[in-house]
Amino acid sequence: MKHDAFLSLRDAWRDKRPELVDLAELNVYRSLAPTFAAIEPSIHPEAPYRCHIAERFLSHLGLDAQLKSRTQVSHGVRRSLRALFGWLASRNARVGVPDDVYPVYLQLAEDAGVEVVRFPAREGLPPLDALDALLLCEPLKPWGRTPESEEAEQVERWVRAEPDRRVLLIDSAYATPPTAWTQRLIHEDLAFVLASLSKGWLLPDHVGLCITPSRWRQDARAVFAPLPKDERKLRIGYAALTEHASRPRQVSELLEERAHALDAFTASRPELRGSSCVGYFATSRCSFEELLEQGVLGVPASVFGGPARVSILSSLRACPRP
Repeated sequence: MKHDAFLSLRDAWRDKRPELVDLAELNVYRSLAPTFAAIEPSIHPEAPYRCHIAERFLSHLGLDAQLKSRTQVSHGVRRSLRALFGWLASRNARVGVPDDVYPVYLQLAEDAGVEVVRFPAREGLPPLDALDALLLCEPLKPWGRTPESEEAEQVERWVRAEPDRRVLLIDSAYATPPTAWTQRLIHEDLAFVLASLSKGWLLPDHVGLCITPSRWRQDARAVFAPLPKDERKLRIGYAALTEHASRPRQVSELLEERAHALDAFTASRPELRGSSCVGYFATSRCSFEELLEQGVLGVPASVFGGPARVSILSSLRACPRP
């Protein structure tokens, strides 16, 4: 089931059965943003310049300031991926893209004309030797797993075997700061690592960071240079990284609070066969229809490319419709 089709179905079920426990909210911004004050554009003279935003973002992530020369700034992970997929298409690269994490990945890759090799990330890695590039996400939304140590070693061996041809992309937007493994990939020059303000600051489509391997630095600079530069968004991004630097901690605390609430609910309802909540998602080994029979509105896993026998449970609080 596609995302838009599910949203219509969700609205229909909420109208039909208002007594349902609604664990189907997917939009983190809609759910959490009303809790926080809006971030106004910074008037600091550095604010509209991407080089200064890169400095501030690297510092916030606890990364070495020397990485600035390898860092490109866009208006978000989608924009960065669109540009990188276009570059990979120009190289005739075969790119492994997970089809059960974030449906937009596949759309961006196909729009760029890149040759896509789809794989279910929840089950592990695809056959790497058939690929020129690989996209991974940490953690794997909504499955809540990160690569096992053996998988991480396999990916590293694959990149090192042909470093001038093979490209590893890591979407770290759901892990701020990047995980220890991703930080090591950065320092060992093995991966493009993407981060953004979208989750920590609830600011989608404002500022995204792409840290590139040294050998691809000039290619990345040429790819990112033509991207749009919206001064207001950059000023808001700078304000987020300076005046509102504590926002990610506050967002994280709120998510943890809601995750604990979801865990308590599923523990009280063992028939839901729910996992622990990671981030703001848990999984249930019940189908969407089985959950409805138990008075719970979940999300069919097929919305994320998963199996029909599994559902997703969200800890995000559903917002009233206008």
